Amino acid sequence: MPPFSRHHEVVTEIDPSQLQPGLFIRLPSGWMGHPFLFNQFRIHDQTQVEILRGLGLKTIQYLPERSSAAPLPRSSTPPPRAQAATPTAPAPPTPEQRAALEEKRQQAERVAHQRKLIAQCEKRYQGAAQQIRDVMRNLFAASERSVVGARELVDGVVSSFADDAGMILHLMGDKVADDNAYFHALNVMILSLMLGRSAGLSPDELRLLGEGALFHDIGKVRVPDAVLRNPQRNRHEEEFFRLHTVYGAEMARELRVLPPAVIEIILNHHETMDGKGYPNHLSEASLSRAARIVAITNRYDNLCNPLQHDKAATPAEAMTLMFKSEHMHWDTDLLQRFVRLLGIYPPGSMVQLSNGNLGLVVAVDHTRLLRPTVMIFDPTVPRAEALIVDLASEPDVKVDAVVRPAEVDPAALEYLAPRRRLSYFHGQPE
Repeated sequence: MPPFSRHHEVVTEIDPSQLQPGLFIRLPSGWMGHPFLFNQFRIHDQTQVEILRGLGLKTIQYLPERSSAAPLPRSSTPPPRAQAATPTAPAPPTPEQRAALEEKRQQAERVAHQRKLIAQCEKRYQGAAQQIRDVMRNLFAASERSVVGARELVDGVVSSFADDAGMILHLMGDKVADDNAYFHALNVMILSLMLGRSAGLSPDELRLLGEGALFHDIGKVRVPDAVLRNPQRNRHEEEFFRLHTVYGAEMARELRVLPPAVIEIILNHHETMDGKGYPNHLSEASLSRAARIVAITNRYDNLCNPLQHDKAATPAEAMTLMFKSEHMHWDTDLLQRFVRLLGIYPPGSMVQLSNGNLGLVVAVDHTRLLRPTVMIFDPTVPRAEALIVDLASEPDVKVDAVVRPAEVDPAALEYLAPRRRLSYFHGQPE
């Protein structure tokens, strides 16, 4: 049976005397009411058993399907730790308890700091989305002003790459990643700039790359919605759709303010290394490095955010498809860099942790890809207050596996809500 079955999970009350390593348990108290990082977890050693018994709980919830062991037979004798304190003379905390509480305090500070970083990133994302909205709406009515606005946006991102600090890719919340925020242009721009930086492009080259990525789809305004939004186009409709690259290049030239390198990206972002792309079936020798970068990031975002949301690939599925089945289409070096940039667990991936918890990857730091930042599923905690854990700060917990949404219990799926749209922004570690 999969670790997170699609049917409703069974929860059983057991006596603390029945606890043993391997049981997945859920604590009824608030997050600060116990010394553990998580309200629910799989017990991994006898020390945790003793701490749990010392909490004085009458019963503890046990989840059979997430456990790797069965409860012990119930004991008629109360555990020694439960007898240690009396109502009139509570026992002073042991050194172990004091250490556990201090660790919990530090964990609380780390969680608060993580929330602050995400809030800052979302604020910056909202500002960038508003800039893109203004640029696109006024692109032809006020072309020079719009392009200046686009360059300011790109320059702000490029300037943030000025030092050697690691870059963190964040998954944006639903409240900021909406249809009206021009998320695709922003996604492709951010991913392209991060990939370009990884590939060693100079600041000037990055600025041109950013402009091309931002404007890569402007030609779609000349494609009717009936064609543009049709996920099952016939041959003639598909040919019409593919002309958006040509239209985009024509529109860019008409603006008279975009450099040739930017226009080349707009024209060639659907060309592939094997000559099977469009509009001109160009091959490796005819494609700039910038166009190759945007081709990769555009394909990835289209796989994760298709017209039909129920056809969306998970981030891991998109990466696997591009690397294993489509590798001949892409620049090998750039594709490998892209995989390393997003990591084994790209933002938006649902993962099973080593302590039995289910989580959603909300951020990755390319300098420590095996330790992403994860939002934890816990029905005892309101979703708006969900625990967000940077696994780099929690060495005892790691990712065990990527989990497909189809394998997940509906309650957990609704709680974590892998985004209807996967939208990204960047930040830096502090």
